[in-house]
Amino acid sequence: MSKELCLGVIIGPHGIKGAVRIKSFTEKPESIAEYGTLHDKNGKSFDLQLEGQSKGALIASIKGMTTRTQAELLKGTELFIKRKLLPSTDDGEYYHADLLGLNVHKSDGKKMGIVKAMHNFGGGDIVEVVIDKTEKTVLIPFNNNTVLDIDFVKNEMIVEIPLGLLD
Repeated sequence: MSKELCLGVIIGPHGIKGAVRIKSFTEKPESIAEYGTLHDKNGKSFDLQLEGQSKGALIASIKGMTTRTQAELLKGTELFIKRKLLPSTDDGEYYHADLLGLNVHKSDGKKMGIVKAMHNFGGGDIVEVVIDKTEKTVLIPFNNNTVLDIDFVKNEMIVEIPLGLLD
């Protein structure tokens, strides 16, 4: 399992006083600020104070940041938290980051590929799988009908492919 999870990314500045726009990856976007101090990939700390929302993004001030120029430099910065600081998941619940890299096998045992990404475009979670020995990917609904089992000890996900999906 991943030791760190990305909870969001700074997508740009907001206003002239150093506020930033953040795309949150948490279940409830505004809860990103409830996790305490976040950090970037280099370990730099960020204490967020939410100020509102605009155009689908959160608006936040960051302790010590007071100018738009400072905020512009942070565009694209991913905000992480140590995995051990997050609550444990219930049975059958997963953090998306924990699924990345799992070997994907069809229900007949044949290896299909590797989990590349998890997406949610509004209609439910979708797992993106890189097909074994290719660079092609396939999107599979992430639900009880298609994902039959996840075994972190074996590092694998067992899937039942819906008819016609791979045709």
